[in-house]
Amino acid sequence: MISYDEQFLARVFDSVTDPMAIYDREFKILRVNQALLTRFGLPLEKVINRYCYELFYNRTRICEDCHVEDVFEKGEPRMLQKRIPAPDGGEHIFEVHSYPVKNAAGFTIQAIEHARDITERKHLEDRLLSSKKFNEKIINSITDNLVVIDPKTFHIIQANESFCSRVRLAHSAVITKKCHELMRNSIEPCETNGLECPVQDAIRLRCSCISDKVYPDADGKDRILQIASYPIFDKKGDIDSIVRLERDVTETRKMEKALALRSKELQRAQHQLEELFKISRQVSAKNSLSEIIDYVHDIVQDIFPGSDPLIFLLDAGNQSFLSLEGCNPAVLEPFSKALQQIEQSKLLPDFFQYLQRIKEFHIIDSKNASDIPSFLDIISDDYTNWFGLPISLPQQCIGYFVLGFPSNLECSREDMHFFLTLFNQVAGHIRHLIIHESEINNLRQGGDERASHDKIIGQSDEMQKIYELIDLVSASDAIVLITGENGTGKELVAHAIHRQSYRKDGPFVVANCSAYSPTLLESELFGHEKGAFTGAIKMKKGRIERAKGGILFLDEIGDIAPATQVLLLRFLQDHCFERVGGEETMEADVRVLAATNRDLYREAEAGRFRNDLYYRLNVVTIHLPPLRDRKEDIPLLCKHFLKSYSLKEGKDIQSFSSGAMQALMDYDWPGNVRQLENAVSHAVILAQGPVIERGNLPQFLRRTTAEPSASSLAENERRLILGVLHEVNWNKHKAARRLKISRSTLYSKVRRHRLEKEMP
Repeated sequence: MISYDEQFLARVFDSVTDPMAIYDREFKILRVNQALLTRFGLPLEKVINRYCYELFYNRTRICEDCHVEDVFEKGEPRMLQKRIPAPDGGEHIFEVHSYPVKNAAGFTIQAIEHARDITERKHLEDRLLSSKKFNEKIINSITDNLVVIDPKTFHIIQANESFCSRVRLAHSAVITKKCHELMRNSIEPCETNGLECPVQDAIRLRCSCISDKVYPDADGKDRILQIASYPIFDKKGDIDSIVRLERDVTETRKMEKALALRSKELQRAQHQLEELFKISRQVSAKNSLSEIIDYVHDIVQDIFPGSDPLIFLLDAGNQSFLSLEGCNPAVLEPFSKALQQIEQSKLLPDFFQYLQRIKEFHIIDSKNASDIPSFLDIISDDYTNWFGLPISLPQQCIGYFVLGFPSNLECSREDMHFFLTLFNQVAGHIRHLIIHESEINNLRQGGDERASHDKIIGQSDEMQKIYELIDLVSASDAIVLITGENGTGKELVAHAIHRQSYRKDGPFVVANCSAYSPTLLESELFGHEKGAFTGAIKMKKGRIERAKGGILFLDEIGDIAPATQVLLLRFLQDHCFERVGGEETMEADVRVLAATNRDLYREAEAGRFRNDLYYRLNVVTIHLPPLRDRKEDIPLLCKHFLKSYSLKEGKDIQSFSSGAMQALMDYDWPGNVRQLENAVSHAVILAQGPVIERGNLPQFLRRTTAEPSASSLAENERRLILGVLHEVNWNKHKAARRLKISRSTLYSKVRRHRLEKEMP
């Protein structure tokens, strides 16, 4: 009869849900639990006293590596995994634990075996292992450096081959370290040492973070890495791990920096080119050397404040340097000092020879000069840094430009080439003005009857009277009203008065009254305060204020609006004004010259111009006659323009043919001297030989329809014959027939009047 303890143990044995069996030393099954019978679908009588290897493996003898045998022999528990056939025909994987049962003497007499079906678990483990291998394959296929970091300890828990290769460590060595130990060689986290940490940024912000950081590589060299940190969240929303991706962008950033620098250089070059064209146009519009040199000085000061631009220009005969008389004192002082130093050192002849011999028009600067000419050595003593370059035409050097910096300010090669290109573009205009002013000076020295005054050219009686008036009014501060048609040279008269007056060292400010709307003209003349109107973002000085100590030239004054006339009248009366939007009354010591192409007296009578302003302006009037009323000056003007534009175009044109000059003399010139100048320029451009022919003149001169009346019968006959010959293209047979005379008579008249066919 079974005791209570045995019954209890039997119930416990049968209550175990995993299969269990007890073997004797011969491997016969002494007892099994109900779970085993159920699992394998066997009745108890077919199990008891059966050999385990027969029952489970259908074998006739025990297998050589039987773990139960080891339990009996060694008396120690064993565990292994076995594949056991199941009633359904498949194999199940069991995790089998075998335990020895010993007697009092410690001898193993039985073995208890407990088995657990782990087939599903093994399948899951295999799938997990396969997935892990696949994931590792994917991770290792990523060319960027990848690590997975524990956010609590900063330990590296995964790393791909690229990262291991970067740090030159095995995978097993990498995953034993903390990220800051491996990447920064620091035992403390990055933020503890005051360093920005991409991992801690991702933890703090709970989102991905991308930034460039500098880390040393395995050789200790700094590399720029683009770091991307991604937080991985668990089901509770807590950060489980941080994925950190590195990409070496050192070369990319260098290339981007180089491209950005190149782009900046290109933008700067484009800006300089635009500025160069703008400056070249403005320089070409200047009518005197002093204006050009002062303008260049202002450009230099805008770019390099405090620097000294020295401009050495050869005279028309290339025998000496121009004195630059009439230029701004800021230009004259350093130039005169440098020229005096060269003269005292007796290096002036060397300077001239250098300019005559120079073949390569290159830049010399204080940083990269190996063979500096002696005269530059003398100049450079006063400057910490400097550079020099020639001012040249294609076949001739006409001067030299030196820019000196008293401080440690340096100039880039791009800025040097900017000035070299600028002077190359305007050298022709500069040389044209040098020769022009030389001719005028020569004309001034030629007798009592002047052929010019300052830059005004003309030898007629009308011009002599104007020259006398200029001389008389220059010494005064009286208002001068200059009248005349467009193109007669009203601004030249104003410049002549300025250069001859005691205000010649003061500014000459031009205000073109027809170029602005009434509102803008008021601002241009009187200036405005900040916020005076929309767009007035800062205070602006007007032209009156900028002309203090000098002359204000009001061009086209007849176009001023009535409201502005009132303000101008007040200024002319007491020389006081207020800026637009301002309350402060200001004074300006300014002499006013005005010009107009209108009849202001008739304008005043018609109510379009204030009477009181007209009488205030009409203190002294200089009226310039139209060119048609002083045609005797046309040959002189043509000769002057011919020399100027021949030099500018690089041609050697000596004169006009008789036909060309006759066409120029016969035309009435509604555009006056300006139109004549343009016509000569047109002819110089088209001319191919040393003489300007009629065919080189503009079309309106070759197609003159209205001939001026002749003063004699012979002149009428000459004009008639010449006109018919032109109409029939010098076919004398057709011309004789049209004139109703014989060919012999026509030939005789052509010889008598010295008519010649002009070359096209």
